[in-house]
Amino acid sequence: MRLTLSTKYAILALEELARRESPASVQELASAADIPQAYLAKLVSLLVRMGVLTTQRGRGGGVSLAKPAGTVSLKEIIEAVEGPTALQDCPFELSPCAGDPCCPLYPVWDPLRARIVGFLAQTSLAEVAQRTTPKRREQNERDAE
Repeated sequence: MRLTLSTKYAILALEELARRESPASVQELASAADIPQAYLAKLVSLLVRMGVLTTQRGRGGGVSLAKPAGTVSLKEIIEAVEGPTALQDCPFELSPCAGDPCCPLYPVWDPLRARIVGFLAQTSLAEVAQRTTPKRREQNERDAE
């Protein structure tokens, strides 16, 4: 199971947003998370459509989480960016597969996939933001200057 660059960027931007107490502009988020601004703008648009983010115009506006970071799971973010079948990816088939008991690898892969999806569903954006290492935060702050 691999995360696309879009998903990685989305998680980084949302993690940054989860640490903030107020909305941020796309430019601020892009700079803080070291993401190309044009790329992030497209992701923000997608995440707004999928109900992960909200936007507010005007003074004090910007991008903010649509709900508390503690209620946004990594699974929700991945599915918002990559689609609902993203976590049904099978390393042994070209097309998504929800699990076929007739597959010889079903007894091996499906329990593992279930554990991975369970971990992603139980891990909140708030947890990820709290666990960000101070070294990475400091490096991002130095790079922004």
